[in-house]
Amino acid sequence: MGVTLSCIIVDDSDLDRKAVENEVFNYPDLKVIGSFDNCLEAMNCFTLNKPDILFVDIDMPEINGLEFIKAINNTSTANIIISSHPEYALEGFQLKVFDFILKPLETQRFDDTIKRLKDFNALKNKAEAYDVLFENEEVVFKDGLTTIKLKASDILYLEAFGDYTKIVTEKKIHLTLTTLSKFIDSLPTDKFVRIHRSYAVAQDKIKSKSSVFVGVGDVSLPIGKTYKSTLSKVKI
Repeated sequence: MGVTLSCIIVDDSDLDRKAVENEVFNYPDLKVIGSFDNCLEAMNCFTLNKPDILFVDIDMPEINGLEFIKAINNTSTANIIISSHPEYALEGFQLKVFDFILKPLETQRFDDTIKRLKDFNALKNKAEAYDVLFENEEVVFKDGLTTIKLKASDILYLEAFGDYTKIVTEKKIHLTLTTLSKFIDSLPTDKFVRIHRSYAVAQDKIKSKSSVFVGVGDVSLPIGKTYKSTLSKVKI
C-alpha cells in the first residue's frame, strides 16, 4: 500500500457529503480527517492539518467552495470540486483545481479521479529539476531520474502543475520539474500555442475549437480570456 493521503470533505448537503465519505472509505490509502457542512469550520481544520486532498462543493452559505479554494490555493492540496453546477467548471479550472466532478457522484467517475491523482503524485515525487532543451525536432527533459528525448510532434498538449509541467502524448504522460512558461520558451513558437495559463497545445493536434474550449485528442481544454485573440489566428 502506498502513502496514505489525508482528505477533507466540505458540502452543506448531508446526503452528498455522505456519498463522498462512502467513496473515500473504499480506498485504504485515503483517510478522512474532517467532514464539514460549511467552509468556516473546514478552514480551521485545513489550517491545522494541511490535507492532501480537498473535496468541496461550490454552492454553500457564507463562504462558497470557489472562495474557499481561492483562500487556500497557494498550498499543495489537490482541490477537487464536486458540484451540480457545470457553469462553474471554467472558473474552477482557472483556479487550477485538480478535477471538477458533476453530481450526482458516480463511483466510476470518482475512481478515475483518484487514479489520476495517484499517478500524478507518483510522477511528482520522482521528478527533479532539469533544463528543457529543443534540438533536431526533439524535446529533452528530465522525468524523475530519467532523461527523456521526445519528438516534438508526439506532444498533444502541456499542462501546468505549479512548478511542474505535465507533457501529454497519445501513449504516455510525463512530468518534469519545470514551469509551463519555461517549457514553452524552449519550444518553436510556430508549433505550440498557449491557450490558458495552465495549458499549451500543439497547433497541428487541435481537432476543434469554440469560444471557450479547444479539442485536443479526446479531451477539451479551457481557453483563457487573455489567450483568445492569439488562438483566433490558429487555423485548424
